Amino acid sequence: ENQRKTLLSQNQLISMLTTRVPLPLAKTVLRLMGVEQLTPYYQSVKDVNRELNEILYNLGSIMVNSDTQVALGSLHFLRGNLYGRDGHLSALVEACSGIGTPGGSKVVLVSGYSGVGKSSLVEHAKEKLEEKNIHFISGKFDQLQQARPLAAIDAALNDFTNIIIQQGPQTPLEIKKAISDAIKTDVEVLTRMFPCLCKIIEKPMCAPIEVGSIAAQNRFKFIFQLFVRAIAT
Repeated sequence: ENQRKTLLSQNQLISMLTTRVPLPLAKTVLRLMGVEQLTPYYQSVKDVNRELNEILYNLGSIMVNSDTQVALGSLHFLRGNLYGRDGHLSALVEACSGIGTPGGSKVVLVSGYSGVGKSSLVEHAKEKLEEKNIHFISGKFDQLQQARPLAAIDAALNDFTNIIIQQGPQTPLEIKKAISDAIKTDVEVLTRMFPCLCKIIEKPMCAPIEVGSIAAQNRFKFIFQLFVRAIAT
C-alpha cells in the first residue's frame, strides 16, 4: 500500500529539527541542506569536518544547554500579554473614559468569532480603567446559561458587589442607602432576580405587591433603571 508523504515547509523543517537536535548540530545540518535563513559558508569538506570536531569538543556544554534552547522558526508569546490589539484596546478605553461626563453614555460592541480574544481584550481594558478609579463590571453571555434569565447581568452585578465589599465597611453602607432611597420598598424586585445584591442591601423583609406578568415586566425595567442610576452616581 502506497503511503502519502507530507512534505514539510522550510519553517516546519527548521522548527522540527531545532526542537529535537542540539542547536549547533542542527545549524550544521541545515547549512548542508542549503536553508535560506542560514548563510552557507562551507567551501569544502574540511570546513564541515572542522565544525563537527568543534561540536564534539564542546559536546558537554552543548548537551547541557540543549534542554533550554528555543526552536528556530517558531514563535513564543508570553502568557497574559496582548499582541496586535493596541488599536482596539485604545478605542475601548477611550469609549469608557467618558463615563461621568455629559453625553458619556455609550454602547460598545466587541464582536468576533469564538477564540479570537474578545474576553482577553475586555480584561485588558478593565485593568487600564481601574487605574483611572473606574469601576468596571462585566458579565459574559454563555450558550450553556440560556435557561437562566439575565445570567450575564447577574454575573456583572456579582462582580460589582464583590468590588464594593472589598472597599471597606463604609462604601457598602453608602451604596445601600443610595439604592434604598431610589427604590424604596420595591428592593425585593431586584433581589429576587439578582440574589447577589443581598450582600449589600440585605434581604428585604416585605415582598412586593403581586401584579400581572406585563405589569411585573414593566415594573422591573423601571426599577432596574433606578438602580443603575443610584449606583452610577
